[in-house]
Amino acid sequence: MPTQITYFTSSARDETASSDIAMNHRGKGVSLHLDITAASGSSPTLDVKLQGYDELGADYFDIPGAVFAQATGTGTDELVLYPGVAETSNVSVSDVLPRVSRAVATIGGSSPSFTFTLGGSLIE
Repeated sequence: MPTQITYFTSSARDETASSDIAMNHRGKGVSLHLDITAASGSSPTLDVKLQGYDELGADYFDIPGAVFAQATGTGTDELVLYPGVAETSNVSVSDVLPRVSRAVATIGGSSPSFTFTLGGSLIE
């Protein structure tokens, strides 16, 4: 059975947030699932990206292409990060999942709020 990871548990969020870190002990990649169950405000937007942690530099970096399509309402979305996968913008990216990663959710609009979860399964 694949190892499950959770970046964001279900909660209403109205400002940009970084998830807790997720540890990857043996996966090469991850299949992520974003589930948005509520959206409100005037012209709300939600941008979600994945970041790795550079242990030598002690800083986070954006994983190139590991970005969901911008959301403006409810729905689900998938993103696969795995070395050698055919790349499709906002769907799949050919890269290796770092040992330590996190997600960043940027929320925009006028009085925006999104209720969502972000999790996935490690791919060995």
